[in-house]
Amino acid sequence: MKQFYLPIKVITGVGCFSQLPEVVRSYGQRALLVCGQSALRRSGILDRALHDLHGAKLQVVLYDEARAEPTVEMAQKALDLARREQVEVVISIGGGSALDVGKAVAALYKQAGTVREYHSGRTVEERGLPFISVPTTAGTGTEVTNNAVLTDPDTGIKQSIRGAYLTAVAAVVDPELTLTLPPEITAGSGADALCQSIESFVSVAAQPITDALTSQAIQWIGRSLVRAYEQGSDVQARSDMLYGSLLTGMAMSHTRLGGAHALAHPLGYHYHIPHGVVCGLLLPYVMEYSLEYVPDRYAQVAHLLGLDTRGATLREAAQQAAAAARETTRKVGIPDRLCTFGVKHEDLPKLIQESLPSANLKSNPKPLGAEDLQVILERAL
Repeated sequence: MKQFYLPIKVITGVGCFSQLPEVVRSYGQRALLVCGQSALRRSGILDRALHDLHGAKLQVVLYDEARAEPTVEMAQKALDLARREQVEVVISIGGGSALDVGKAVAALYKQAGTVREYHSGRTVEERGLPFISVPTTAGTGTEVTNNAVLTDPDTGIKQSIRGAYLTAVAAVVDPELTLTLPPEITAGSGADALCQSIESFVSVAAQPITDALTSQAIQWIGRSLVRAYEQGSDVQARSDMLYGSLLTGMAMSHTRLGGAHALAHPLGYHYHIPHGVVCGLLLPYVMEYSLEYVPDRYAQVAHLLGLDTRGATLREAAQQAAAAARETTRKVGIPDRLCTFGVKHEDLPKLIQESLPSANLKSNPKPLGAEDLQVILERAL
């Protein structure tokens, strides 16, 4: 038996960001706003948000120190600030890092103990503050997921605080906010969205509802990633990417992901490779290694990507899907070899050991053990 549960209000549409004050007011008058250090300021989105929130007579406390690969220390600092200021609601505006920090703060606000304790496995036992997510990148889908991904620098472990109480109460998903994304961020976040949509679709935990979500996501992302990268002001391409990421986020909380994401965490941490870039690089290799187990599913991916597979066997169509994924990521400037980032053959045993605990390995269509990860990494070197 499989279940699907998504207790969140999702507001979409070009220009819907203007509804943020109204959404916030329904949950409280005093808000913590979590964002990054510079991108939101450069784009003007932060100024607009503060102007609109203050104009609605809402009180805002700003935490603007969320950075790429957020840590338990960042989340703890933001949580301490939220408690000192006695906020009633948490808003995150930004990419996955800002959203994950805000999500952790809201969930743990009423809990005893430190962020590190919950990152190490302690259970969140009651709902915290209302959390409102506003994504400005099209990639993670974390605006609707039930987990916050953080890294503990003391141990080097990157994993989630996970549970029903991590889910936002509302997500404001406005493609207009992604129009100013630079090409390299569009590429990385978009490659992550592509990887997540395909890995969710072929996951052993996929179900009819997630199939409906991810099949649409693959179509939108597949047709628009390169266009959004090359023509950043294309509203339709940006909408396809953001909504595709949103649908995948809805699905992957139920399906988990696969081998590319399992390997991406240690590679990203040790070699400082942006998460979406390493996922996009690894995706074709994991697809090629796994396609023999579910060639029909990968053949469907080929169809969803718009490939002409008439006359092809299921295996041939599946191979076309992997080739298309590689070509798409290549067109947005993502390398296809790990050696580009300094990864060496002698590094593989450590990377494999750090990947094996990932729950994503259990969802990959082909079971992946240490020997399997060795083969994938050697091919990707």
